This record gives sequence, structure tokens and C-alpha cells, in this order.
Amino acid sequence: MIHELVIFDCDGVLVDTEALANEHIAQFLSQYGPAVTGHECRTMFQGKTLDDVCRIFSETHNLDPAPDIVGKMRSTIEDAMGSGIEPIRGSVELVKQLIGNKIPVCVASSGSVPKMHKTLSQVGLLENLENVLFSAQDVGRGKPHPDVFLAAASAMNVNCRDAVIIEDSLSGVVAGIAAGARVLGFAGDPFTSAEALANAGAEVFVHMNEVPELIGLKT
Repeated sequence: MIHELVIFDCDGVLVDTEALANEHIAQFLSQYGPAVTGHECRTMFQGKTLDDVCRIFSETHNLDPAPDIVGKMRSTIEDAMGSGIEPIRGSVELVKQLIGNKIPVCVASSGSVPKMHKTLSQVGLLENLENVLFSAQDVGRGKPHPDVFLAAASAMNVNCRDAVIIEDSLSGVVAGIAAGARVLGFAGDPFTSAEALANAGAEVFVHMNEVPELIGLKT
């Protein structure tokens, strides 16, 4: 079926930022507690807001970090995203194909809008998506809660049940299912567990060129 709206996650779905972001998160958090690696951070925090990252890290290690840690980390991550970002293979073509076929699209991310501006501009997608960017940091709760997807669909004047969400994280899939949407789970990254995404309710795929057929769009 052709859906009324396609909602993309950003990091790991449109832009290849997960490894870089988590290396910087690891370096930052290691200043406040036990040393952690980028791989460990990615396992613990994929799909989470930075507020949730700090909360989980603090609870796990029984720490009480400085109150301004989230703001400092956000600044660090956004600075790191200023260059060297590549698109997920096929993502740019997919977004432009959907727009060309007059299928509404938007982005609902755990990252901030300024961060999305920086990353999407580097892969040539900001001009297509600048006015339809939604951040979990601007709603009540981050993923795995459905708030950002519900807010995005509402802003686009679509019921979430008539939308399809493209996610690569377990927390994002859980959030999408909770929102009542159909969720496509992108498992093109070897780090991603296709089994975990499927168990959470996603329809798993491994390349963006599979999406048109999955949503009933003839190529």
C-alpha cells in the first residue's frame, strides 16, 4: 500500500553518523566515570536522546554528573558532526524518489534539529527536509516512547496509523510500533541486529532500494 506519510529516522537511516557520534560520546562520558568505548556506547545508547544517555550512564555507574553535562555533550557532538558525514547508501535517492512521487516525508530523530541541519546539509538532503525535521528533544519523552513520531505525524496532518516509519534502532522500532505505525527496520549495518528489530515488530530490510516495493511504490 502507498502510505500517507513516510517518517525517517535520521542517524543510521539517512546519514552515517552512529560510529562517529558514539566515539565522541564515549570520550566525553569517560571524563565523568569509568572508561567506555564507542562500541559499548552504541550498544547502550543507540536511538536515545542525549538526556537519556546521561541518565542511563549515571544510573549504571551510580554517578551524579555535573548539571550541565548534557549541554556540553550536545555541543561536543554537534561540533563533531560538522564535517565528514556520508549518506547511508541509497537514502538520498529514496527521499528524492518519494518526493518526486508526491509522497509526504519527514524526519523524526532523537538528535537535535541543529545537529540534523549539519548532517543533512552534507549529504544534499537539507533542502528537501529542512521544514519537516522533528526532534525527540522537543517533545515530552524520547524513544522508545512514541512521542516524537506522534508529534511528527500530527504536524504533517496524518494519523500515525497511516504512516510508515523507517528505523534502525531497537528503541526506534519500539517507539514506532507504540505509535501505531507500520515500521520498516533497516538492518544494513552489520552492527544492527535484524532479529531484534523483527522481534520488536519491524519488517526488516537491508538496502534502501527495497523500500519502494515494500510500500507499494512502482519503480
